[in-house]
Amino acid sequence: MHHLTSDNNTYIEFHPHYFLIKDRATKKILHRGKCEGGLYPLRSREAGAQRHKQACHVSRPSTWRWHSRLGHASFPVVERVIRNNLLPCSVDHDNESVCDSCQRAKSHQFPYSSSDNKSCAPLDLIHSDVWGPAPGSVGNHAYYVSFIDDFSRYTWIYLLKHKSEVFQVFKNFQNFVERKFNRKIIHMQTDWGGEYEKLNSFQQLGISHRVSCPHTHQQNGRAERKHRHIVEVGLSLLAQASMPLKFWDQAFLTATYLINILPSKVLDNKTPVELLLNEKPHYNSLRVFGCACWPNLRPYNTRKLAFRSTQCVFLGYSSLHKGFKCLEPNTGRIYISQDVVFDENVFPFSSLRPNAALG
Repeated sequence: MHHLTSDNNTYIEFHPHYFLIKDRATKKILHRGKCEGGLYPLRSREAGAQRHKQACHVSRPSTWRWHSRLGHASFPVVERVIRNNLLPCSVDHDNESVCDSCQRAKSHQFPYSSSDNKSCAPLDLIHSDVWGPAPGSVGNHAYYVSFIDDFSRYTWIYLLKHKSEVFQVFKNFQNFVERKFNRKIIHMQTDWGGEYEKLNSFQQLGISHRVSCPHTHQQNGRAERKHRHIVEVGLSLLAQASMPLKFWDQAFLTATYLINILPSKVLDNKTPVELLLNEKPHYNSLRVFGCACWPNLRPYNTRKLAFRSTQCVFLGYSSLHKGFKCLEPNTGRIYISQDVVFDENVFPFSSLRPNAALG
């Protein structure tokens, strides 16, 4: 009697000539039996086999029933609840079936395994993606496009004012790297964003174009992770220098330059510069981004009686010149000079108002 009532959440009423088995919650009669010679036997023919089965402990809730009762919790959770609370449960041999309600309510992307494929030579595979939009920078840029060599992880970024510039930027990038390394780009990996739709000329150029599935940016994960790395380093540079976010374009260019000369575990602690250009990076010329600097301005002076320098802000390294970029905050002018004196303990923007150097 104890197992019958506790396992099935029921109770029994005994009357002089009959007895009732009722559901404890709803008071619904599950079984009605007769008294015979002072005994109360359970007979399936008296109330129907199904109701008798439910009342007589033979039919315990299945794992699927508990799954539904517990709000469609995962089956490991359901089994843990049943086991830890000694709940009645019948042996279920259909646990591998798919719950339609769960699929309709919880469908999600599968985890992506990291790719072990690695290119054998530079330009075999180039990853590309567009980052943005961002608040307008001092150079009126809102985006940048990245190109990442799969072999060396060397990264190039190009600042953009509009996404429509991607096509022309790629053409310029292609001409530059193929001429510099005397090799052709073999494959391009991108997402299928609108900015790459014009690049359907890849086939005409003999370039295999690989694209990620719609809404699955994980398939272009190398470019996505590089975005994160560049942004995190760039924001760190701006934070230390107390510079406004509108200088993100200069900070991101500097971040990319630094990432290319830093060793990486992925590259067996080598640097992208070593693998791509076969040369050791030079660190002696590095200075703290955003620090105070005094460039030699004599070449820029139009009058003989003029100051030879003025305090500027170090904005990074010129890609066109062997020199440093120095911002004069009051005018917004950027000087390029090799002859610069630095004070890496002073950050001019820390004492300027936020809207300084709108230039």
